[in-house]
Amino acid sequence: MINYKKTARTAGVWWIMFILIAPFSYLYVDGKLLIPGDVAATLSSINSDMALFWSGFAAYLAGYACFILLAKALCGLFKTVDPKLTRWMIGLVIAGTALVLIGKVSEIAAAYADMEDAAFLFNLRTYIEMAGELFWGLWLIPLVMLIFKSDLIPKAVGGALLGAVVYHLAVFGIFFVSGVNADSHPALLIIGLGELVMALWLLIKGVKRKRGKLSYESRGLL
Repeated sequence: MINYKKTARTAGVWWIMFILIAPFSYLYVDGKLLIPGDVAATLSSINSDMALFWSGFAAYLAGYACFILLAKALCGLFKTVDPKLTRWMIGLVIAGTALVLIGKVSEIAAAYADMEDAAFLFNLRTYIEMAGELFWGLWLIPLVMLIFKSDLIPKAVGGALLGAVVYHLAVFGIFFVSGVNADSHPALLIIGLGELVMALWLLIKGVKRKRGKLSYESRGLL
């Protein structure tokens, strides 16, 4: 028997933890140590503060561990709605996470490489991170579908989550078409807030107990 309220709030906790942890690595550490377009300055910056560099890597691992646990909790929440969609969701999360971890490892290798190899490896990490945006958009699609197939979560929250799908796919498309990283574009950031809306809803509100004729209660699942 699944405790849907508890499972929903567990998912909310993991999602909020990911949202809180990831920026330390992506925004603070990368922002302080990585100098776009200047490999020599980047290597000098990293070598001058290896403790910060490795703490960023530790936060990176911790953040994506939370992300995997989030996907696991969401699968538990929605598995009775459509097991096939939950398998797609967890598969996309695992594939995306594996991809960006390869990119992070290439950055670590770059820190210990010569100038020419470091330039290639830093660029590789950038392209892999941007490719990861495709997965960060795609994994949300089965989640949105699960929300609309059930009434555990309000449809408005699912609609907000569609904005996050658009955000990630737009960042991916813009980069590989024009070479511009648009992940901080104000308009895209606004529509990308759906993930925060979903995380807060899971954490604060959980899920509905009564679900009408298609309720879990009426199907003997609660």
